[in-house]
Amino acid sequence: MIELGSGQATVTCMVAARWAARGETHRLTRLAESISASHVSKNACAVEVMLALAATLAVTRFSKAEQLYNAALQLAGEEHQEVIADAQKWLAAGRVVCSTSQEERDFWDVRLRKPRTVWTWQSGNELRALDTLSDRLTPDMEGAGLFKAVVPGCWWDLAIKCASQQEKMGEMARQKEIAQSAAPPRAAPEPQHEKPVLENASPQVQRMSKTGRERGLFLLGWVCGALAMAITVVALPGEFVQRVLAGIGPVKPVMASAMEKEAWRKGNLMRIAADLAPYAEQQKVAKAGLWRDNEKLLSGQSQELPEGSPQYMKFLIWLHLDPPDDGEVRKRVSKLLLGKMKSDAFSLWEELIYPGSANAPEIKHAAREAMDDRSFQWSDEDKKRLRAMASSDS
Repeated sequence: MIELGSGQATVTCMVAARWAARGETHRLTRLAESISASHVSKNACAVEVMLALAATLAVTRFSKAEQLYNAALQLAGEEHQEVIADAQKWLAAGRVVCSTSQEERDFWDVRLRKPRTVWTWQSGNELRALDTLSDRLTPDMEGAGLFKAVVPGCWWDLAIKCASQQEKMGEMARQKEIAQSAAPPRAAPEPQHEKPVLENASPQVQRMSKTGRERGLFLLGWVCGALAMAITVVALPGEFVQRVLAGIGPVKPVMASAMEKEAWRKGNLMRIAADLAPYAEQQKVAKAGLWRDNEKLLSGQSQELPEGSPQYMKFLIWLHLDPPDDGEVRKRVSKLLLGKMKSDAFSLWEELIYPGSANAPEIKHAAREAMDDRSFQWSDEDKKRLRAMASSDS
């Protein structure tokens, strides 16, 4: 920061390149935050550093990368067009997955930056990432080329085809609404007598009494679904098909109940406990002990779970899903996660605030303190979410 402030960037670029090569995005994030919070962001010599950081953090820390990019763009000149284009490319890819979990963003960051590696796409993590990506695909989305270069070709063709079908059906629905709203009012027609359906008619007969339009939409959806399932069975591993079939169920409502959130919590707890099975003893100690006894472990100063490692970040999330017994430790764990993940922690917190949640009071306390903490730079949306969590009745 001192070097950048003096109008030079040689050492900064060397150090940032070393961090990037080691995958130490937490250090790069801290550098980005320091630049954003200081006068250096208005220094022309820092433009190239800011654009390079924006490209590097675009997938894992999209909001921070976008903030750096916008600040650099105001000072950029003709000589920066190449790095601007590179930052734009990676920001487009980051925008596609910015609403996914931190774990999935880290996953895509590694994959997208190694397009020549032949990935298997058969593990649970890989299939979950593909499943999530399919919900965010559109035929003309920016950054599509980066994803297309690494995912299975047959999966990409199927996903784009399904996305195109959904987009066409949505456009048809919008056109119909416009036509209906623009049509002049007509005199009310005489009531038509529908053909009665026998009370003891079978469900099949009742379904056949629907209008031709409803039958047409049903058949279109059925044909598309059958085609997609057939291609999926042929083209993708059996494990993926089994997971899709097992995952069919009612759509989760926007406002989930306490019971649904508790089920979500238990399901994710089982997954992360299996993922971090080698650290089960450390989790047991942290859950039952006091802060003064486990400060080194919890703050990332231990050899087994060093600060900045993916395992340490997952460990903090594990302690959110299965909170420690001691209230002080629960508070400290919430603050630690916020310090590492910033606004990325909000999505997890929002799922864990509900009646009966063991660590809801500590999360709400951390949200209240975060609103007044000047070391953070919250956006308006961040502040809104913090206020909602802090004032929650749960």
